[in-house]
Amino acid sequence: MSKPVRQLHFALYFALNVCFLVVLAIGCAIGNPTNPRLLYLVALFALCGSSIIDLDGLNGRYSLLAMFLAVYFVFFGTADLFGLFSGKSTVIAHSAFSPAEAVILIGGIMLVAAYRAATMIGNSVIPSSAPRDWSTPAIVAAGLVIWCVGTYAIYMWHVYVDTGITIAATRKDLASQSPLAIDGYIFAQMVQPVGILLIAYAWRVRRMRYLAGLVIVIVAVQVVLGFVVDIKGLAMLGGILVIVSIVLIEGRVPKLWLAGAIMFIQLAFPIFQASRAVLQGDLHIARTTVAHHLGAAVKLATSAEHRVNSGPDRAQTFFARASLLGSVQMIVDRTGKDVPFEHGYTLVPLISTFVPKILWSHKPQVPTGQVVNKMFHVSTQAATYISPSHLGELYWNFGWPGVLIGMPIIGSILGFIGSRFNLSDARTVTRLLVIVVTIQQLIMGFEGAIAVSYVVWLRSLAAIAVLHLLFARNPVIVHRLNIDGEPGADALPQGPAGTSLFPNLLS
Repeated sequence: MSKPVRQLHFALYFALNVCFLVVLAIGCAIGNPTNPRLLYLVALFALCGSSIIDLDGLNGRYSLLAMFLAVYFVFFGTADLFGLFSGKSTVIAHSAFSPAEAVILIGGIMLVAAYRAATMIGNSVIPSSAPRDWSTPAIVAAGLVIWCVGTYAIYMWHVYVDTGITIAATRKDLASQSPLAIDGYIFAQMVQPVGILLIAYAWRVRRMRYLAGLVIVIVAVQVVLGFVVDIKGLAMLGGILVIVSIVLIEGRVPKLWLAGAIMFIQLAFPIFQASRAVLQGDLHIARTTVAHHLGAAVKLATSAEHRVNSGPDRAQTFFARASLLGSVQMIVDRTGKDVPFEHGYTLVPLISTFVPKILWSHKPQVPTGQVVNKMFHVSTQAATYISPSHLGELYWNFGWPGVLIGMPIIGSILGFIGSRFNLSDARTVTRLLVIVVTIQQLIMGFEGAIAVSYVVWLRSLAAIAVLHLLFARNPVIVHRLNIDGEPGADALPQGPAGTSLFPNLLS
């Protein structure tokens, strides 16, 4: 990155922090909170915005860091930010930083430092061979097959196998299926997003009109499927993956798709909330009935939307549900006092999952979220899952050493992936799959349990490696950058007259 561009990035970083200070002042004036967490919010925003300084494009080496820090602020900052406007505080302590806030800030700093170090090391390593991509027929055929099979598995599983009416009914339904069938359903559901990614990749790289129509159909089917099985994330998955694919492949924000996503969240998200509260909660309507009478189900949910999403008992907003500050506060305040440290117990599945049962017949099953609920006495319902966040789980297991060692490890992993698989160097299906799986499991999945996120991530990488060996045949020219972000000695042109196909939007 040239000196003028870096200066521009510093100026932008400074301006954003000044704007944030203005927002804090307005919030305090409106809400007049008794215990505003101003220093914490200023420090957290300064940390999470620091990725702008080195950001080399929306699909560059530091894009994963920017995504992680944006999510990090949503998880740990939005509750206090909105609390300024409502006059409510998230903590009782009147010190500058509560113990939980210190854990969040220092953990974030350690991760950022490790990410930058891993990226610098990755930038200095030249791959031994040129990357290879799939052929267009292979991409489209594999994408269609994977998506169709995965969609069928999701529908059958949630409508006819795991009906979700009661816990007893779910156990009875699962008992009627063979272990092999259950494993097949689960695997097919897990790989369904891969099919969407493949079709979206083929569309953006090859620009064929029929692929554009296919993408729109897939997004629409995902919305209907998500409503039927009562999973909002599934309904939004198609649109989200298309937006992410365009950002990563082309290094730009697709304004039309983003506007559509915002409209969907504003208009359809409340209807999905009402559907869960009325169809599943009040009326206990089976998903088979919803599937067979879809129009009537939508009408019921729409008519109840205002009642469910207004008043003192309204459903939680997206940001309220996303906040993890309460979980980390609970863990930091009580661990080592009335709740013991776990000393690595919740991390055992990271090892046991990959050991065959013939060698470890009594492998422990650790439902971390339910263990959190039990140990911290959050709910009387044993099946309740409390998200600890990866940060909270590290502290719960080892205290401060867990944060000071674990967060740099996470940062190093993200930095390595960001430097070696970014799509600004070369566009390939493999790179897209690796980056998206990392975003889904290690960044968005940061709210959950460590073992679950990393086991799924490692298995996904293994599957991607197999697909790469089977289908990647076409060599791709690499546009290498040196440590400073400038074209290196090994840089090769990817477009006419040596121009890059991946323009840097910020320089």
